Amino acid sequence: MTRRRRAAGIVVWLVAVLLLGSAAGGAQALPLVRAASTPEGTVQAASSWWHPCLPEDFDKPPKITPLARAYKVKLVAKTSVKNMLDVQQTMKLFEGQKFSTEVETSVKGSLEGERVLKVALEAGWTQKTYTEKTKSAEQIWTVPAGRHLQAEVWLKSLYMVYRSTTYVEMTNGPFGFWCRDSEKTSLPRVATIPSSDHFCWWYGEDGTTCDMVWDHGSPGGGGVPPGGGTPPSPTGPQPVTDVRGLADGTLLSTTDTGRVYKMVGGAPVWQATCEDGICASTPRPTTQAVIDAGPRTPRNGSTAVDQRGRVYLFVGGAPLWQEGCEAPVTCGTPVKVSSWSVDARDHMNQRPADGQLVQAKAGSTDLPVSVTVGGALIPFATPQEVIDAGYGSDWAGRVVAISPGSYNGLGTIPADGTLVQGASGGVSTPVAMILGGAAIPFASPQEVIDAGYGNDWTSKVRGIPSRHFHSLPPIPQDGTLIQGSLGSTPVAAIMGGGRVNFASPQEVIDSGFGTDWPSKVRAVPARAFSALPTQIVDGTRLGKVGATSEAAVVGGARVDFHSETERNDAGYGDKPLWKLPARVWDGMTTQIADGTRIANSGTTGEAAVVGGARVDFHSESERNDAGYGDEPRQVIPARVWDAMTTRIADGTRIGKSGSTGEAAVVGGARVDFHSETERNDAGYGDKLLQMVPARVWDGMTTQIADGTRIAKSGSTGEAAVVGGARVDFHSESERNDAGYGTKPRQVIPARVWDGMTTQIADGTRIVKSGTTGEAAVVGGARVAFHSMEELQGAGYGAKPRQVIPARVWDGMTTQIADGTRIVKSGTTGEAAVVGGARVDFHSMEELQGAGYGAKPRQVIPARVWDSMTTRIADGTLIKAPGSADVWRVSADRRHLVTETGTTVWTVPQRVIDAIPVG
Repeated sequence: MTRRRRAAGIVVWLVAVLLLGSAAGGAQALPLVRAASTPEGTVQAASSWWHPCLPEDFDKPPKITPLARAYKVKLVAKTSVKNMLDVQQTMKLFEGQKFSTEVETSVKGSLEGERVLKVALEAGWTQKTYTEKTKSAEQIWTVPAGRHLQAEVWLKSLYMVYRSTTYVEMTNGPFGFWCRDSEKTSLPRVATIPSSDHFCWWYGEDGTTCDMVWDHGSPGGGGVPPGGGTPPSPTGPQPVTDVRGLADGTLLSTTDTGRVYKMVGGAPVWQATCEDGICASTPRPTTQAVIDAGPRTPRNGSTAVDQRGRVYLFVGGAPLWQEGCEAPVTCGTPVKVSSWSVDARDHMNQRPADGQLVQAKAGSTDLPVSVTVGGALIPFATPQEVIDAGYGSDWAGRVVAISPGSYNGLGTIPADGTLVQGASGGVSTPVAMILGGAAIPFASPQEVIDAGYGNDWTSKVRGIPSRHFHSLPPIPQDGTLIQGSLGSTPVAAIMGGGRVNFASPQEVIDSGFGTDWPSKVRAVPARAFSALPTQIVDGTRLGKVGATSEAAVVGGARVDFHSETERNDAGYGDKPLWKLPARVWDGMTTQIADGTRIANSGTTGEAAVVGGARVDFHSESERNDAGYGDEPRQVIPARVWDAMTTRIADGTRIGKSGSTGEAAVVGGARVDFHSETERNDAGYGDKLLQMVPARVWDGMTTQIADGTRIAKSGSTGEAAVVGGARVDFHSESERNDAGYGTKPRQVIPARVWDGMTTQIADGTRIVKSGTTGEAAVVGGARVAFHSMEELQGAGYGAKPRQVIPARVWDGMTTQIADGTRIVKSGTTGEAAVVGGARVDFHSMEELQGAGYGAKPRQVIPARVWDSMTTRIADGTLIKAPGSADVWRVSADRRHLVTETGTTVWTVPQRVIDAIPVG
């Protein structure tokens, strides 16, 4: 399908002010909010009828709605070099290795990637991405003599779950493009957006690993506290009774604990060693009590350098590793400290305190001013947003300039449990908790307290722009454990974007969450718990607890893999595996949802699932014209592909690709709608429209299958299709007695109903409702069977039984229609019915000469054959093969006629000769 797309530019406000300072945001009024329900699958609102496309139809681009996010890293390049010489030498680490950095979505060959990237940038989920498809990893390095240099390049990507909503459907129909308003929301989709790369290097032998830290600094909290230290002997300086006001770099030694401290940004930092010139100055004596009474962390903008040569700039008490000190970053003269001091975070925060304003410059681009919330960055789009979020009109003087690496390394996902509230123009959003990167809103103050935030929860709320608040996803990232507050719900995990409830503690452990899982569970309002979707996103790899079984989620269904090869060929070998309790695994549907685009593993074959059936595409054009070019491509094993039915289920609404034609599938047949009114009256107006290739549409039968229960649109009339005919029910009892009470009711347009024949086709096996009576329809007549032997001897044993009301049975004629070719059961005898009589053929030549060679053979019981008259009825017109003479039979004689006006039946010359001339 050809679509017009318009690219929208991204306008990002860039703040130019780069000053130092700090701020904090507070809570505002807490409004109530209703729980929003999350759709579980593809939804299509009632759509209008097709019309020639108008200019405004092209101005309704799809809407991307983010649902959940996570960040993933992977190793994309690795190498090492060893300098075997006694002198240092320059060596090349990477020789032009390349790795993909393009945005990938589950939709291939479309502009959806651009739309997803735009939403991610506007939401602040990623601060940068690559525009080139590959990035070269090539480095030249000076390696000291005898040293072994190791290096790795890692790629960090945003993994985003989202939905796409389209508002206009378009097709290349008669006389150009046709459109119709139709709000269609997709099943969850996924996108992978490369956000940053990390070059990690270290000296070490093979087998050693890099402490790969994305914030360009040590995560802290590690290391063993040093001993009392060996400070130089004091030479008599004045004891320190208050560390406040001491110059950075001042060395202190505690007389009671024997520790060495060094002043950094106004705070005393414990030193693990005096090596590398750390204790070059004369220490001043003090006590541990004085140290403990001093500032807890260094001030904003102060700097330090450790024994590894890493320079740190302090923001909100946390050391941020600066990969460079180029302007606008101001590193000053960093204080030399031990590496342990940073790793152990002595007198330092693990992450920046909330409310710190920072900004960075990436090349020539000013990144947005952002605030630290829950250890992550929340970007601002305008100066007014900074003020609205509670940072005052003088906020610009508190902005700290940091390097782009440390800026991007802080990430955009606040820590679990962070309380946030959006503000804009004096209007605030609900208070929400951050959980797995998602915002879980509270509906009342009591809900906040019940979730474990205490009565003083308002002091913990951080102000952020309303724009950013609304961009936060509603679904926590995979692996998050949740439970309704105060134990009001089962414990559940988010897997593949869906909520999976556990029935016992053992299920949680078996699914891989460890025996310490209770410590990982986060309380959320029961209302919010129930609102989370239970549909696992397509493309998720699943495993069954207690078994080796694996599967993929395709079209909302579980598609099992029968071997490791099947799994890998379908592209799931390197995807994360989520283990489902056996109970949940067994309860999943195996029916792939309609509208899913599937591909045959190991081939180029593609198809769509329409009415539960596999509808194959014979070309890329067929696929695109049917509207599946922009749908995610889900690969399934060839075994599953081959086993799928190709019969579209009854009740499916289908459209003809490349036209405005619509129809319903009824009894396996295509029943066309001639107008929007017909479609809506038949109850198909709000059903999902499934487009099929024109080739498939044209190849569908229009004959409704026998045994189908049909209803007349706009009336209470019901009927069954028997032998291709409409057999009406005059009452509910008739319908139920005929066995159609529990069959699905298929409504068809009144026009189609009225146009159906009421003549049951020859060869149909019929049963009288409420009795054991059976018969065959032969020449439009009811030919009863008197025994099972008769029925089977006539060849009807394997035919389906079509039950008809007794009233209809009794009303049927028993006279076989003229022109019917009949066969005597159990013999080779054949005849034609002419004038109500059995006219036997004595040879195949006679049969073919009379024109019956191509007619269907209707076998009748020998009893019925023997009882048939051989006397041709008066008024019947007959002729011999190849003769122009026409005879009228009357009173067992024949009379030559010149004008007929009615049907003339051809019979063997032998039969004519046996009738006397009148």
